[in-house]
Amino acid sequence: MKDRALSPRRIALLVLCAVLTITLFPGCGRNGPQAISFKVIGELNREEFRVAFRKDDPLCEIITAAMEELSAEGQISRLCAQYLGADYSCMPARQEALRVVNAEIAPGRKLRIGVQDGVAPLSSSRSDGSFSGLIPDMAELVAEKLGWTFDYMVINSESVAAELGSGNIDCAWMAASFAESESSCSLSPGWLRNSHQVVVVAEGGINRKKQLKNKVIGITDATSLAALKEDGIFEKITSVWYYDDLNACFNALAAGDCDAVVLDSIVASYYV
Repeated sequence: MKDRALSPRRIALLVLCAVLTITLFPGCGRNGPQAISFKVIGELNREEFRVAFRKDDPLCEIITAAMEELSAEGQISRLCAQYLGADYSCMPARQEALRVVNAEIAPGRKLRIGVQDGVAPLSSSRSDGSFSGLIPDMAELVAEKLGWTFDYMVINSESVAAELGSGNIDCAWMAASFAESESSCSLSPGWLRNSHQVVVVAEGGINRKKQLKNKVIGITDATSLAALKEDGIFEKITSVWYYDDLNACFNALAAGDCDAVVLDSIVASYYV
């Protein structure tokens, strides 16, 4: 049989095929980005996200009324479908709610909103410092109704009361119910239904919550820790490790640095 030497054109074609294979199928290799998959093994609690304000601040009534109008217009449901794939909204709907508020709505007011970063698809910073996601989009719709402008300041859920009290922010609009802050803050009605879910590596051998005994759990904020304590799992696990954001949580889970992570159900589908 006659040997067939590879021509330069054939070599180039083979190289191109290899490049396309890597580009189109990044998870095919053992260590590819898609090599590890995750699954939800249980739910810890149910809650409703709310917006937090300084105690007895009239701003709570104004922002709530604007959100009630957005709910009546179907805007909150629309944003939920856009960012979450389903309507998890629970804000009461009330047409022309702003017309009956007792507080004065001064035009041109500028507010600073406390938000979280790295909580896609709810709120994440862009490279230019601006924010994208469901919460910033809702805030922009509220701003349009009121004729106001908003700035964003990244905070964590543990410091909400302190940030409000110091005047650093005017409200905290985050993935949190703020139930622990009820005595020190005024809260809007719930606007988004949520629960905390436990996520593990799909092929890691953990299939039920009871198997988390003596395990390490990764979280990003105090609300996840509270959910663990409410469920009773906290007394059985070895330790809880805090991470900067959910990406760091899942990187740690994939690397085996923790055995499970706890996160909001409304963002679980973004990672699982």
